[in-house]
Amino acid sequence: MMKQKLKGILVIITVLVIFMTNTSLGASAQDSQDLQEKINKTKEQLNDVNTTKTDTEKQVDDIQTKIDDYQGDIDSLNDKLDTLNTNISENEKKLEEQQIKYEDNSKLLDERLVTIYENGSVSYLDLLLSSSNLTEFISNYYLISELASYDLDLLEQIQTEQKQIEETKKALENDKAEVETLKSEKEVKTKELNATKQEKEKYIDQLDSEAKDLQADLAQFEKDKAAIDKRLEEIAKENANKNNNNNNKNNGNSGSGSGNNGNNNSGTSSKGYICPIPGLSKSNITCGFYGYSGHGGADFGGNYGKPVVAAKSGTVVISETLTGTIPNYDLNGNLIGKYRSYGEYIAILHDDGNITLYAHGKPGSRLVKEGQRVSQGQQIMTVGNTGNVSPRPTPSNPKGGAHLHFEVRVNGSQRVDPAKYLP
Repeated sequence: MMKQKLKGILVIITVLVIFMTNTSLGASAQDSQDLQEKINKTKEQLNDVNTTKTDTEKQVDDIQTKIDDYQGDIDSLNDKLDTLNTNISENEKKLEEQQIKYEDNSKLLDERLVTIYENGSVSYLDLLLSSSNLTEFISNYYLISELASYDLDLLEQIQTEQKQIEETKKALENDKAEVETLKSEKEVKTKELNATKQEKEKYIDQLDSEAKDLQADLAQFEKDKAAIDKRLEEIAKENANKNNNNNNKNNGNSGSGSGNNGNNNSGTSSKGYICPIPGLSKSNITCGFYGYSGHGGADFGGNYGKPVVAAKSGTVVISETLTGTIPNYDLNGNLIGKYRSYGEYIAILHDDGNITLYAHGKPGSRLVKEGQRVSQGQQIMTVGNTGNVSPRPTPSNPKGGAHLHFEVRVNGSQRVDPAKYLP
């Protein structure tokens, strides 16, 4: 009897446990389902936010591309205007010289015609008849022939000068007309540029703080580049003036040139330059001259930690670090500094008057100082990813964006295709 009671109690307890367990499991399943729905909704919201952010950033990038295109068009128009204004100045001077020469020759021809008219053609016959002997007759005849030939040459020269004057005047008129057309076109482009910049600001206001910082970095990069351009242009002018003074002092005497001319090195180009990363050549360039809008150099992608050397002998004119907001990390993911624009960069003035620029070096890797003389092939820093690089370095990808940005400049600010200077 006692056992039966115990069995009954156990059955009741078992039923209660099963009931409570099923109820609990049902509640847990329901809670799990609700939580999953919340997660899904949150993911959808995040996707919407990320999509909006991506679209907005894309609009900003597209607008920036337009801005770069407009600025490029304006720069091109300015170059054309400078060329045309130079042509106009040269042609005006040329026209003035031609006019003076023409007037002098016209005056001389008028005097000759007056002389011929006053003396009459018989004067030539009188000159011949007045000859006392055959030798004098031949001599007088030769003189008359020379005078007649001179008169004809003078007449032809005047006609040629008239034609040249007309051609110069026509070229002047065409150039001046083109100048006015280009000025109008530049005015339109400038208005479009300003309107596009305002449009960009409107979209930037819609971005989050991180994206705004990125846009601020890009804007700062443009300011830095303009300041560096001006600085290098002044250095180039100062060097040109110095060389002119030295040439005048030397009175045209030739001196022995310094630097490697490349005749004894198979890794040297015909212009006397070597690749700034040993063992590479222009075939290793990953992004070339104006490979994208505003890119005035050549990139050697990757190569993190490889040495950067002077492409040619010269004097270091800039060796500095541009600090900012773009983080850099060591290989363990530890923050080691923040940079902007070119980051760690160096500029070298060469004996041929050109300037080479090396950018985005590894933090603290610069080995040379301003004013220091360097030889061709001498290491100056190490390839890194400081400054404005893409993709941005992260703790999990500290080598992100690593590359050497290399430029060749004529007259300090005029960038030229580096590939044409490399082997």
